Amino acid sequence: MKKTIVALAVFASAWAYSQEKAVDVFSAKAGLIGAWISYEKALTSELTLQGEIGYEGGIFYNSMVDDHVNYVLTTALSLEGRYYYNFNRRIEKGKKTFHNAANFLALETTYTPDWGTSSNSENVAVLKTFSIIPKYGLRRNLSKKINFEFSAGPGYQWVENGNHGVTLGLDVNFGFVF
Repeated sequence: MKKTIVALAVFASAWAYSQEKAVDVFSAKAGLIGAWISYEKALTSELTLQGEIGYEGGIFYNSMVDDHVNYVLTTALSLEGRYYYNFNRRIEKGKKTFHNAANFLALETTYTPDWGTSSNSENVAVLKTFSIIPKYGLRRNLSKKINFEFSAGPGYQWVENGNHGVTLGLDVNFGFVF
């Protein structure tokens, strides 16, 4: 009887740490230059919709304005559809898929409204932008609460001043799942 209880406990804990379909994930993320709050809602077993609000920015050097490195941070809002295509293959290989730890294809839309902008240079203005970026990405768990996420892809960006064009979406961040 004790062996049966132990076997059931081991099975239950292994089942609780794996999954066969997409689940809802609420997390805080920190990346190279920025931080975000994210909620990912499972729509089907492989499709999710993720909404984020973040404070992100960039670093630049302009010798014409001043002779030092400058930074700018501003608010960004994004909505991203994700298709997790390899849950079953990861499970078959004995890998964990907890908190949607799998590879995905995504379509991200981002709007930068120039809210709460801060910079160490007075000569910096953030223009309102909207972008659409198809991406390939992956999420991996480092622990039960911490994950790593990488995604990248080419897209198109519309800028308030008419200077539209091709852009590169690159996300490298660590997340804490609540």
